[in-house]
Amino acid sequence: MTIYNCNGRPYRPTGSLQQFGDELPEHALFNQWDEESIRQGGSPIFYYELFVNMNNIDPIYLETRTKIYSPQPVQLWCYYEPVPSQNYQTPFGIDSPDDMLFEFNYQTVLKTLGHVPKIGSRFFTPFLKENWVIIERKTGEMKMYGVVRLQCLCQRFQEDSVSGTSVNESQGVNYSSVLQPVTQPTYKII
Repeated sequence: MTIYNCNGRPYRPTGSLQQFGDELPEHALFNQWDEESIRQGGSPIFYYELFVNMNNIDPIYLETRTKIYSPQPVQLWCYYEPVPSQNYQTPFGIDSPDDMLFEFNYQTVLKTLGHVPKIGSRFFTPFLKENWVIIERKTGEMKMYGVVRLQCLCQRFQEDSVSGTSVNESQGVNYSSVLQPVTQPTYKII
């Protein structure tokens, strides 16, 4: 049985659940504003994608020892607050449980990478010259029924004998475009 309006047409409620579509200029404007604010107030970061050979996965631990990182990084922009190094002495040696949260614009990451960053991939912060491995990713802020921020929780990358040369050496990568040389003042003592 259908409910009809006075003019004979079937009754439909006005509007819909999807009131804020992705094509609305207001949503795109807010997203562009967020991207620009991250570029102005954030820091560049380099993303190295993780490639895993599916044939070498250990059946017990469900991980592989032959991880390969991309030799060419992708530059992204994000917010993060550097943490001081916390090297705790434990019965098994020095432990470095440093965690850092990186915040990105979600749509910019999707446009740049084509997907969200993979867990296990790593970030390189050119200002601190540190490597971080992604252990968790989640969506951050939501505005107008859309995801605005992507948060990646990372731990300090600890090198091992299997990671090889792809971790420390990237062939042909020039970090000087983001690192501006600091001129040292010359002081003369009179």
